[in-house]
Amino acid sequence: MTPSDSAARRVRAIERLHALDRAGDPALTALTRVASFVVGGGAAAVHLIDDQAQHRVAATAAPLGEHPREDAMCKLVVDGEQRIVCEDATQDSRFAYSSFVHGDAPVRFYASTPVRATDGTVVGSLCTWDTEPRELPAEREARLEDLAEQVATLLELRQVASELGHAAAHDPLTGCLNRTMLDDRLAHAFARRMRRGCDVLVVMIDLDGFKTINDTLGHDAGDEVLRVVAQRLQSAMRAEDTVARLGGDEFAVVAELQPGGEARELIVARIEAALTEPAEYAGALRPLAASIGAALAEPGDDVRAALDRADQAMYARKRRR
Repeated sequence: MTPSDSAARRVRAIERLHALDRAGDPALTALTRVASFVVGGGAAAVHLIDDQAQHRVAATAAPLGEHPREDAMCKLVVDGEQRIVCEDATQDSRFAYSSFVHGDAPVRFYASTPVRATDGTVVGSLCTWDTEPRELPAEREARLEDLAEQVATLLELRQVASELGHAAAHDPLTGCLNRTMLDDRLAHAFARRMRRGCDVLVVMIDLDGFKTINDTLGHDAGDEVLRVVAQRLQSAMRAEDTVARLGGDEFAVVAELQPGGEARELIVARIEAALTEPAEYAGALRPLAASIGAALAEPGDDVRAALDRADQAMYARKRRR
């Protein structure tokens, strides 16, 4: 693998782990404290190194932040994919390029080991350093390696938890929130209504002729339609509004209406406009239609009552149509 291939693979691994979003993670910070203890004191940090910078995302006795890659000592650990332990870095020609070994308080003791993702890609380092020189016994070098494995495991587990959380909250076909999260969002909207006096608008959407699409054009075409509808609803609503798929061809929208803000009628009209334009599916531009029912939550409503009221309004409109 060429250096450029390795660098590209590293960047992809850092992005996959969303590792740069972990800055200040308490568990990562705790591991840096243990690393400092293992080597006998001084500073310790988790560094993630991409093609531009060294990102310090957790640290003990050092600030978080970014540093130019070309000046970072740990780039040697990442590029070489092996640990470096140095009693006095100011006397080591490998680090002569780095500003860290110069100045009034240069790095002297330095011990850093690679942090590897599950596929073996080195994404960064667990680094320890001090302004005083010292030796590091082989047993403590091995324990530093153990801690680097724990750093990598934690990054992977954080990402798995994030992915599971997203999967638990979202419909896999459309990316909309699912019914469980709709109920949760609606309950929170009710709580804010009681505190702030806003109205809560619930809109139910049922696609017209969806069974015919599945029966005549196939379920792949039906899936295309559902994705189009989800995208249009999300584009039509504000960022703070909730768009959910209830199952089948049913969707719901929850919007909080502030006094003096956008009127209920305008929101419903925007949804209707989004779902009356023809859509591209099954290889052609075809009609799209939906029945829409809207209701304002009333005092004393629970989640089920508000959804039922909007649902009744939707079916009444469908019957009229």
